[in-house]
Amino acid sequence: MDPKSKYSKLHADSAVCFINCLNHTKGQWYGESFKLIDWQEQIVRDIFGILKPNGYRQFNTAYIEIPKKQGKQLFLNTLIPTPSGYTTMGKISVGDSVFDENGNVCQVVAKSGIDFSEQAYRITFKDGEVIDAGARHEWCGQYTRGEPINCIMTTKELFNLPKDNNSFRFRIPVSKFLKSNIEKFNLTDINLVNSKFRYIDKIEKIENQGMQCIQVNSPSHQYLVGRSCLPTHNSELAAATALLLTCGDFEHGGEIYGCASDRQQASIVFDVAVDMVEQCPSLKSRIKPVLSQKRLIYKPLNSFYQVLSAEAYTKHGLNVHGVVFDELHAQPNRNLYDVMLHGSGDARKQPLFFLITTAGTDRNSVCFEVHQKAEDILKGRKRDPTFYPVIYGAPPDADWTDENVWKRANPSLGITVDIEKIRNACESAKQNPAEENLFRQLRLNQWVKQSVRWMPMDKWNACDFKVDEKSLEGRVCYGGLDLSSTTDITAFVLVFPPMDENDKYIILPYFWIPEDNIRTRVNRDHVPYDIWQKQGHLKTTEGNVVHYGFIEKFIEELGKKYNIREIAFDRWGAVQMVQNLEGMGFTVVPFGQGFKDMSPPTKELMKLTLEKRIAHGGHPILNWMLDNIYVRTDPAGNIKADKEKSTEKIDGAIATIMALDRAIRNQNTNIDSVYNERGLIIL
Repeated sequence: MDPKSKYSKLHADSAVCFINCLNHTKGQWYGESFKLIDWQEQIVRDIFGILKPNGYRQFNTAYIEIPKKQGKQLFLNTLIPTPSGYTTMGKISVGDSVFDENGNVCQVVAKSGIDFSEQAYRITFKDGEVIDAGARHEWCGQYTRGEPINCIMTTKELFNLPKDNNSFRFRIPVSKFLKSNIEKFNLTDINLVNSKFRYIDKIEKIENQGMQCIQVNSPSHQYLVGRSCLPTHNSELAAATALLLTCGDFEHGGEIYGCASDRQQASIVFDVAVDMVEQCPSLKSRIKPVLSQKRLIYKPLNSFYQVLSAEAYTKHGLNVHGVVFDELHAQPNRNLYDVMLHGSGDARKQPLFFLITTAGTDRNSVCFEVHQKAEDILKGRKRDPTFYPVIYGAPPDADWTDENVWKRANPSLGITVDIEKIRNACESAKQNPAEENLFRQLRLNQWVKQSVRWMPMDKWNACDFKVDEKSLEGRVCYGGLDLSSTTDITAFVLVFPPMDENDKYIILPYFWIPEDNIRTRVNRDHVPYDIWQKQGHLKTTEGNVVHYGFIEKFIEELGKKYNIREIAFDRWGAVQMVQNLEGMGFTVVPFGQGFKDMSPPTKELMKLTLEKRIAHGGHPILNWMLDNIYVRTDPAGNIKADKEKSTEKIDGAIATIMALDRAIRNQNTNIDSVYNERGLIIL
């Protein structure tokens, strides 16, 4: 708190009282008064109660970073449509492709363990389809009491809904994707061509026979389930704050906007706000909803709350009193953030920008930039009296399996977050290392490299056996070259095949970046290139682009020390260097970057790592790049590292995979390839 500012209990009480007059719209407290949890109340009191000497709020930006709640569960036999036909919740795996609510292909990034504790319900639709779901499973549709209202309701909420003539006041839109794929999914027996909505016939409690949930990487986090493709999916605090700014802040003509990565995501908070208004008679009589525009107008002040689309270029000139920015980490770029937060509220006395998010994966994003600012303020490294930071999360080096760590990271644990759900998710992540990062991101609010980690880094770090470069002189080895771009990281990796069955595959990596922009890259990427350079792990070339001639000379010198049999290279941008290396006497072979060529050595790298038959010496840049890898899988089970979806650089990993392939295939020219000897390793 700024020393000149004072805490006004009257203003704080007023804000808390307003929110407490609202009702919950989700979960077991549906319809009950919105009783703020201690940590929520503290945030509200600080933001609205700490005033400058002129009587206006001290804080105009609030950044709230907090873990997500538990997933929404379905029975194991629930049908899930995929590009190759139906599968079931029990059979689907991390990495599999499914459809989002618009029919776009997305991937499963996590799957929970099997739960037998949650109350289960059977939903029967009027066309005969039956879906068994947990009490917390969310359904996207329309509440049909009066004018239809778009909303998200849990199964338990649907069960408790009042009925008109035995009909539920809730309907679910028919997927447009479904209508265009009726024959593909064998749905000719269901008359949905002319239907716009699905209707519920009955809901009944049933015995839980085992349920699971999945997490997908669609922007809305929705995916299609059931034979007829139904779309399914901590917005209450954000919605309550939006209504407080609209109705309880006494700002005449106030403009409050809901923003997110897309209009649909922003609508989630809006729909919760609409539901809160519906349950509050005093607000309902004073608020005019314009649902076609996603707008709520508070008539006494002529203020409004409205959802905005994501196109930033249309937002200039807004006179903003409040912005509720949901899931900031999902923003594809900083355009909308900059437009809404810089200059748009200058004409207002006390604008408030309320940013609420979970930790993300992209360290070059605007969200990570704001996260860093929040951390710096919390730790005293920076000072901004107008910025209010709240971060609930586990430290990066904390034991993610420790329940005490969970409690520190989850202020709602035991209240709105069930510890049993976290235990099940943790156990699942232990059994499937690919889920570890997602657990840490969503449950512990840690910034991780990507949601799904391919390489279990504890296993990779266990292979940091010392590498003696002197002892390798004269030995046979194979190189992998990934040039990337002239302004990016160039990687050259040597792999030495084992001398005998007790030996290991030894990895020697080398990296280059332009000398002139190293400081810019450190500030931009938040990566310690300067430290790596001082430690001798990273080499620089003169100028502001990578000097390929310097690298060629370096490789030539390496060829005098080691017996480099082959150099594998990515064809992209390597024509001239390949010709130059061939002129030096090296055997240079092109290496395809598709599934066919990349899958065998990628799987082999994982197998050798798990068997501790790799020795990499703990090279920090190579470690960093292995931790950055996101792996794609094709329908045949082949895999490859995806540069586009990997959040940071993986050039060294690609070079390692290419060199390893050549080393395995040629480690002993007198016998068949190890691939031919035992076949492909399927992990």
